Amino acid sequence: MEYGRVVLDQAEVEGERVRLRPIAVEDARACFDAVHRVAAITDWISWDGPENVEELEESYSQWHREPEEMDHYVFAIIERATGAWAGSIGVRHKRELPLASVGYFVGVEFQGRGLGSEAVRLATELGFRELGVLLMRADTFEGNQSSARVLEKAGYRPDGGEARIFEKNGVDRAMQRYSVSRAAWESAPACEIAWATRVRPESERTVSDTNQSVSPARSAGLTDWFVSDTVRRYSRISG
Repeated sequence: MEYGRVVLDQAEVEGERVRLRPIAVEDARACFDAVHRVAAITDWISWDGPENVEELEESYSQWHREPEEMDHYVFAIIERATGAWAGSIGVRHKRELPLASVGYFVGVEFQGRGLGSEAVRLATELGFRELGVLLMRADTFEGNQSSARVLEKAGYRPDGGEARIFEKNGVDRAMQRYSVSRAAWESAPACEIAWATRVRPESERTVSDTNQSVSPARSAGLTDWFVSDTVRRYSRISG
């Protein structure tokens, strides 16, 4: 399989507690209220949070972003029980390497409900099944025990290497890297999830990634379950 050849045109994933859907402009206010000057969140993520709602509206106007050498997909985390916007999670896919990373936050009022761990599991499933990667990674500031538990519940383990140094607000802070391999993921206990995606290979990409009229296309190495405009059921999420 050629890594980086697949680009997601659309994706929604539903688990027991949460649903992941593409982020949208309409999510800007909920995100702003959850993050703006909320130290319990911004102290523990690399992002300092938005200055205003308009900043988020501009950012959320495009679900799929294309920074240099990667594809970045941002999802809203929706609590299924209430339909409330609970947080967001992003998947960054290295185009020419078989790896991707996740970054996320869950609003303070939604923490402690298992939403973060399930969101990470669903995003990880997307990385392995849709993008065909062999390794998923995540970084967390040292001392962030809550995030460490979220990752460990989702099957991630510390890499064991030296901590990375990240400068935040003029202060050097250590970050611990966690990862899970595709082999470890596939050997984990399974449960049922709902999956709906549309993908296209790089050969069919347009200048604007917001073109939703592109027909679903098959990519080498992926089986027919990845092309779907309806919800189907798949397994393989660690319990």
